[in-house]
Amino acid sequence: MIALTGSPPNTAPLHFPAASKERPVIPQTAPPVDPSILAAAEKSARFEGELQELNMRNARLGAWFVMVLVPFCAVLDWLAYPAHFWEFLLLRILCSSMCIPLLLALDRPWAARYHRVYPVILPLLPAMAICLMIYFSGDGSSSYYAGLMLCLVGTSFVFHWTFREIGLTVALVLAFYLAATIPNLNFNGDPRSIGLFINNTLFILLTCVILYCGSRQHHAIRLREFVNRCKVEAQREELARRNQELSATLKRLKETEAQLNQSEKLASIGRLSAGIVHEINNPLNFVKSALFVLKKKTKNMPPESVESVAQILADIGEGVDRVASIVSDLRTFAHPENKGSSPVSLHLALAKAARLMAQQVGDSQAKLHLEVPEHLTALGDENHIIQILINLIQNSLDAMQHHPSPEIFVRGARDGDEILLSVRDNGPGIPEESLQRIFDPFFTTKEVGQGMGLGLSLCYRMMQGMGGSITPFSQLGTFTEFTLRFKPSAAPAPAAV
Repeated sequence: MIALTGSPPNTAPLHFPAASKERPVIPQTAPPVDPSILAAAEKSARFEGELQELNMRNARLGAWFVMVLVPFCAVLDWLAYPAHFWEFLLLRILCSSMCIPLLLALDRPWAARYHRVYPVILPLLPAMAICLMIYFSGDGSSSYYAGLMLCLVGTSFVFHWTFREIGLTVALVLAFYLAATIPNLNFNGDPRSIGLFINNTLFILLTCVILYCGSRQHHAIRLREFVNRCKVEAQREELARRNQELSATLKRLKETEAQLNQSEKLASIGRLSAGIVHEINNPLNFVKSALFVLKKKTKNMPPESVESVAQILADIGEGVDRVASIVSDLRTFAHPENKGSSPVSLHLALAKAARLMAQQVGDSQAKLHLEVPEHLTALGDENHIIQILINLIQNSLDAMQHHPSPEIFVRGARDGDEILLSVRDNGPGIPEESLQRIFDPFFTTKEVGQGMGLGLSLCYRMMQGMGGSITPFSQLGTFTEFTLRFKPSAAPAPAAV
């Protein structure tokens, strides 16, 4: 790849990547191009690669043309020089046979290295055969000069000649022609033959001049087309890059919008929960007081009734405690405690959470793998982090109740400007429709009485309060993973007491 310098003002440098097979249509009115850009384009590897590919493809076509058309034109020998028909036919067959090794060589790997030889050799083969026919005919003013013009014109259509290639080819064809005609001229004989020779020579010279100028112009047009195509490709790459940036920005905007919607939803539920807690707490206290009085009254009851009444009061007390637990969760959800962020050792926080969950993990016969480096420190609240980890581990254990070999992996690592802490299990996974709602308050997939759906909502709010985020990812039948993202802490976390 090369970069062109010296481009016009307000124009970015052009880059020429690897050779491309596409060849767009040349625009009708192309803008002017800086000559320095054209010079650099001509020397670029991509332009050379395209020229090589074009020459290799056209060389095959040109070789077949020579092999077929040169013997076919033997009918002209029968009409113009019947006395030399067999000699000329032998020359034509020899010329065609010489194209066979050229055609076979195109399949060799080294042919691409010498691709510039084909635009010179292919027109010279029939040109040499024609010049030999002119020489053997003894006619210095032979009309076969038209065959030389046909070789040059045909080659200019098949190949994209460079200046050196066409100059060398034209010079050799003229040399062959003069070498074949001058020995047969009789300067003391019919002046008409001399005039025809001069006339034929001038026709060839004019044709060569026209072809040379046309090839130069055509080469310049191809260079401008190549440069303009590179500009278009550079603009497309820039447009694709900006489209990617726009797509990434839109994705981030959608994620932010979803987070805002979730926060607004949680705030609304929080305000509602605050009112519900206040309204429930007062009658709940009355019930607790009444239960306390009833338990004292049972001492004065007949012995046969004490046991049944005590059992009923115990059931009522259990229900009241359950309601009190729900009210406590609602109070925490409505007014989450925010002690601010301080350096927290995630390794120590995870160790505390693992100790608190050791009994449940053991009862579930699950394996808990802890892979958090000791030096990993994040900004947050240690109690909140421990509560979040306990909640996530407990959810994993609940989801893997019927799993033959439950495992939970807790990993921590630094990712750029963030600290990542992931909790992953090998459970049944979460359906996509449920994954979109798991942070909604009171949404739960557990059976009635096993949870009220506030655990993950509390985790979400606590992570927001610490300036972090929590992201779920799941694959049905394979795993579920929650990733916690924290801000890194420059200061070290306080040592464990």
